[in-house]
Amino acid sequence: MKSYNSNVAWKEINALLPFDFQIKENNHPVEESWDWKGNQIHLDRYPNSKSEYRIFLHHGVGTNGRQMNMILGHKLAELGYDVVAMDNLGYGMTEVNQKDITYDNWVHCFADFVNEETKRDYKKPVLYGLSAGGMLCYNSACHMDEVHGIIGMCFLKNDDKEVGKATAKFGWSNWFLFPIANLLIKMGIKRVPFPMKAASKMNALTNNKQALKIFLEDNASAGANIQLQFLYDYTHYNLPIPVAEFDKCPILLTQPEKDNWTPLHLSEISMKGIKAPYTVKILKGGGHYPMEETALNELLKYSNEFIKNLN
Repeated sequence: MKSYNSNVAWKEINALLPFDFQIKENNHPVEESWDWKGNQIHLDRYPNSKSEYRIFLHHGVGTNGRQMNMILGHKLAELGYDVVAMDNLGYGMTEVNQKDITYDNWVHCFADFVNEETKRDYKKPVLYGLSAGGMLCYNSACHMDEVHGIIGMCFLKNDDKEVGKATAKFGWSNWFLFPIANLLIKMGIKRVPFPMKAASKMNALTNNKQALKIFLEDNASAGANIQLQFLYDYTHYNLPIPVAEFDKCPILLTQPEKDNWTPLHLSEISMKGIKAPYTVKILKGGGHYPMEETALNELLKYSNEFIKNLN
């Protein structure tokens, strides 16, 4: 099993976090591997047999599971929650053994994991997703047997033209690039590796310039390559359940105040008319991947309050 012991990037970024949010040497998560259709999905776990809830953390397209535990997971574990972070296909320490990778694979991989975990060792499942992980949690929840709450840093309906244009690196070019991509995929040229940072505003991933440089050079997170078909599927994905019909669980949006990639109005577009109870909390001074102490404390506070108020 691949391990984060071999990844220097997370340790360097961890050292740039406020001291109270740094994962200390004696508090590393337990690393495990879960088999999903022949792929070895890497898990970062903080187990707690006494917890009523299990918090499932999912990264975006510029981060990984360890980086989720760095800003939220290990602090929730200190509060007594059972926490597990997944590295989905192509990210983190997960070992991929399939040829094709699509966004739909991500959706079902996460949903299957939550369903299996909940059956194996029952705890009420709550989801947290950062960046693209927010709507990934929503999409996956549509296929889950049980889910009690969703927390997201943003919720992006990327098949919405305004949202897609605002989040892409060269959004003005979407109108001709996507038809070309679709043609290439139909011609069988679908596995072409594509740097995610070339397609998205990865330069706005965090407002900490030193950390951003580390992220962009890390092939386990912001420096990862994705397949052309993944990018196309991600930007054209139809919600399994429209927001106007979704009532499986309450939803909390924890929006960083100084998010230069996915500002609040994009989530407002995507979640307009949501049927489920929906709350918005602003993280003061926080960037897209929040590393600011006030924002991180508020993320922890609002997440804990949300979970405690669930049924």
